[in-house]
Amino acid sequence: MKKIFSYQTWIIFSLIFLSILALVSINNPFHGDEKHIVGTIRLFANNFSIETIKDYPEVTPPLFYIFYAIWAKLFSDTLISMRLLSLIISFATWQLLYLLMLSGTKNEKHSFLLSLLIIINPYFFGTSVYVFTDMLTLFFVIGSVLAFQNNKNILFLFLSSAAILCRQYTIIVPIAIIIYSLTNYKVEKIKSAKYILASIISFLPLIVLFVFWKGIAPKSGIEKWIIPNSSSYNLDYINTYLTFSAIYLFPLILFYFWKLKLNLTALLISIGLTLILSFFPIKPSAATIVQTTNITVGYAHKLLIVILGTNSVIEKLVLGIFLVIGSYMSIELIRILFKILKESSRDHKIIFTFLWILFLVIMPFSYQVWEKYLLMILPFLALSIYQLIFLQSEIIKTKL
Repeated sequence: MKKIFSYQTWIIFSLIFLSILALVSINNPFHGDEKHIVGTIRLFANNFSIETIKDYPEVTPPLFYIFYAIWAKLFSDTLISMRLLSLIISFATWQLLYLLMLSGTKNEKHSFLLSLLIIINPYFFGTSVYVFTDMLTLFFVIGSVLAFQNNKNILFLFLSSAAILCRQYTIIVPIAIIIYSLTNYKVEKIKSAKYILASIISFLPLIVLFVFWKGIAPKSGIEKWIIPNSSSYNLDYINTYLTFSAIYLFPLILFYFWKLKLNLTALLISIGLTLILSFFPIKPSAATIVQTTNITVGYAHKLLIVILGTNSVIEKLVLGIFLVIGSYMSIELIRILFKILKESSRDHKIIFTFLWILFLVIMPFSYQVWEKYLLMILPFLALSIYQLIFLQSEIIKTKL
């Protein structure tokens, strides 16, 4: 089995799969947001200056555009050339994904299967070949977490800063590290202090950009893309991410329920949370409604509507069931997290759960909600659930 599911097998699988993806997609016309993203890359390639960084027509930080602009200057600014870079970044990210899974499972077979579960997400296919910010961001996010796990604080600082300079919401990474380090300060004072300092420093480049922009994003980008929602904190986003995380990780969750007994208290709390969130139903953001024809928050939502009908009773029932499941998993993760925090020593793997909680807390501040945004957090949520399965299994075995 080790030979079948080895890291070498994953490398070969990645090469074959991405090659097929390239053959099928690399010559396709612009896909989704690619057109304006490529336009901004060309802006940086042809007119790179401080003034360009101060104001460009996007709401995400400039590192992604600068990175691709350098490639465009060295090779070509054609769409195919940029997609080739996306494929190279994707290959590297897929390898980091496997290493992340291996760090959390210590099992090659399980690492392979968990990595496979993540990449079969339809958004993973698109972001692996098309010119989007997601894959480079994920590369830096996973890399920064791996650097933390391997006690490489300078590398963590660099990669965490790079992630934030690709997408603002990746601030959840250094915040999670700060929280973990504070809870672990009595046990490892020097190490914890280093990571608290490194995490704080990783915010500084974004703060400098805020000063340049005189806001949270370039003025042109805000005017073009940001349309405020009716609320500054959108509880329907929590509903969305709890529901669709359960859908995208459903095979792993089924395995959880097969291995472990249902916690009645957690189930009752999750049903109560579902009833509360039912007053904040899943819906596209104001920006989506104004700027596109979409009436959904992504592929899975669209598929459910096609099969079950828009706002039908059965559609609401199915979404409600997945919301209960997503809520249940999160409640169980939080319960185990608090249990671990009470212990004198703890495993750094609890960082995965911290990341998921912070994702749910911070993302509702965004002006936009998409299933695609789960790409950044699903690997860590999958590992959290995996840890929950095997931690609970060991507890049961000990009692027996």
